[in-house]
Amino acid sequence: MTGCLFYGKGKWDKFVHAIFYLLDPSTTLGAGKKQLAFSDVRKFGKITLLNTKEAYESKHLKNLGPEPLEKQFTINNFKLRIKTKPNTKIKTVLLDQTIIAGIGNIYSDEILWQAGIHPKRKVSQITEPELKKIFRAMKTTLQKGIDFGGDSNSDYLNIYGLPGKFQLHHNAYQRAGEKCRKYGCGGVIMREVINSRSAHFCSRHQI
Repeated sequence: MTGCLFYGKGKWDKFVHAIFYLLDPSTTLGAGKKQLAFSDVRKFGKITLLNTKEAYESKHLKNLGPEPLEKQFTINNFKLRIKTKPNTKIKTVLLDQTIIAGIGNIYSDEILWQAGIHPKRKVSQITEPELKKIFRAMKTTLQKGIDFGGDSNSDYLNIYGLPGKFQLHHNAYQRAGEKCRKYGCGGVIMREVINSRSAHFCSRHQI
């Protein structure tokens, strides 16, 4: 099923591939005004039916890495998983959902900016103290994203139809050509394509 979703001010979302019309329990007329829309710009997603008890053993989910904000996901777990890709660039590893689940392009840029690590550095070139910096930056950046209600740089809206505000706090993502916001840095945000994904980073403090 393909289609477009009208979401206000005359704008249609051409990336919506499915719309679920939700039942309204307060009326006997059936479907209410609320909708659940599946929007997938890069066509990475999928819709499938799963048995709840067996969902995490299905081919769709069994290879996902751990959730980075789980309390049991420690620095030691992080290092063990990251080091399984020693010859891969750190930006690419952070985006690998089989290593760690849930880190997207925006958050990987922001994590590496905060940690001061260049996105093209190979895992084998990153020291133990630097891995700790990445781990801490991952935890704080993702939590910050939650606190600000998500990132609406594209078309994300929450269940109330409201945008998140994390995009107002980007330090690297889509700020190419602007001065780095790190105090006393003096660098400029650069943009490069790494393994088909855009990477934004500071020319000075990310080494």
